[in-house]
Amino acid sequence: MAANWTTFVAGAVLEASQLNGVVDNFADIAIFNETQAAGTNGGLGTTATWTKRTLNTTVVNNITGCSIASSVITLATAGTYMAEIAVPFFGVNRCKGRLRDTTNGTDVVIGKSCYTDAVAGGDESSMGVATFTIAASTTFELQYYYQTAGGATSLGIALTAAGISEIWGVLKITRIA
Repeated sequence: MAANWTTFVAGAVLEASQLNGVVDNFADIAIFNETQAAGTNGGLGTTATWTKRTLNTTVVNNITGCSIASSVITLATAGTYMAEIAVPFFGVNRCKGRLRDTTNGTDVVIGKSCYTDAVAGGDESSMGVATFTIAASTTFELQYYYQTAGGATSLGIALTAAGISEIWGVLKITRIA
């Protein structure tokens, strides 16, 4: 089967049919994260229990019926979605992130298990991606779990010399059907 490639020419005007649906694939997207001032560590979280991760910034939200309040995401429109997560840790031994459907009590994205030595330090992010379908308005939380308290840097250690915002925890949702 031959690939359906479109040749793009610099300076030429593109017609919608040439984009093969690319524009539609990016219209229904929402990205939320925790943004803190430069030099602000990720904080000390709660040890050995699933805990809601702070999401305080809307990077983009073009999904009709999607909203955020108190770090809880609501998807009000039935459909199929893809979600991607990234949850950082520092010096907490075993750790993991997930996206939890709090309406139905199920996990929709389970991040990879990771390990950051509590004595020697080291950082790691639990990342994951999955698709899921909802039939009605549903709420979600980005959550984390770690084994050993790592102090004020348990949820990420800042790069203070960079002088730009720190990003702790990222959730990207795309409506795909």
